[in-house]
Order: sequence, then C-alpha cells, then structure tokens
Amino acid sequence: MRGDDGLWNELNLHQFIAAFADPRFEQMVRHWLALRQKDAVPDRSSVDPTKFQDSLNMVWLMERHADGHYRYRLAGQSIAEMHGGVGRGSDTASLFSPESLDMFRPRWEAVLDRNQLVRAEGVVLLADGQQSSRVERLMLPLRSDDGDVSVILGATSYERPRGGGLIATVFPPTDIQCCPLEGIPLGGCR
Repeated sequence: MRGDDGLWNELNLHQFIAAFADPRFEQMVRHWLALRQKDAVPDRSSVDPTKFQDSLNMVWLMERHADGHYRYRLAGQSIAEMHGGVGRGSDTASLFSPESLDMFRPRWEAVLDRNQLVRAEGVVLLADGQQSSRVERLMLPLRSDDGDVSVILGATSYERPRGGGLIATVFPPTDIQCCPLEGIPLGGCR
C-alpha cells in the first residue's frame, strides 16, 4: 500500500504491537482491542483514559467532519507543545502545510475508511532548522457519537532535545505499518 512518499508494510497484530519502541503504545492498543465487543470499531465514548494514564501527554483525538476537514478534539501537552499550541477544534489545514496534509491524509483514511491500525515511524525537523526528533505514532479508529467511523485515537512519542519553542515543522517521508482487523477476534488480545 502506498499513499504518500513513505514505505507502507502490512503486519499482523503481533508484529504490529512488537514494532513499537515505546512500551506505552502496547497499553493503548490492548485497551482498544478489549473495547471491540459488538463492532469491529469501538465507540469513542467507551475509551477509558485511565487504562493508559502514562500516555496521556502524548494522546490526541482527531475527527473528520462532513466538510472533509480534520479537527483535533483534544491534544495532550506534548502534542500541543510540538505542534505550536494545537488544541480542541484546531483544524489541521491551519496547522500543517498542504504538502504535509497530502502526506498525512492517506494515513488518516487508512484508519477511518479501511479500519486499519496504523503505526508511523520517522524523523521530523524542528523549528530551529538544525535539530530533528525521532517520532513514533499510533492511530486507531473510533466511532463518533452518531455511529460513523470518523474519530482517530492517536498518540505520538517524540524523542527530542529540551528547549522552548522547538515545534515540528517539516515531516519527511515516514515508514508506515498497518494492521487490518480481519482475523482479530472481537474483545481479543486484552
């Protein structure tokens, strides 16, 4: 699968979970999997953030609206700092360049339109133009209150230098791993 300039690989669930360097992602994936009781994609309202408390600073929720725009519903402190104050209602079109959006959109569509679990790994350039940060990102589909699969439960882990004002500005091609839900039992892998 190719949707941007990154490299896409399909993994089974075990390989997908094992690919994460940051152990906090496994907690989130296992909570999400346990929520899958009657539908392949759980409801946003069923997510219990206490099940992944150690990850809350890197968690984000994004919703695709009927107009095709993606807006953040919430963003943890680390995410807000790395993306220049992103917060509730922030439209991705105002946060990211058109080129970055063209790269991100296929990932978001894989999550929402094909109900895939998505992992992205790469490097971002920070605002000072000299420092970079290794990034690892998780994206999981959720149903909104109206029943549509239009919400992404995401988390992003940045390994970055300390210092104020160092936000991510350039997003080079990334390695992408996706995991289809076929073959994963409902409520499985707790």
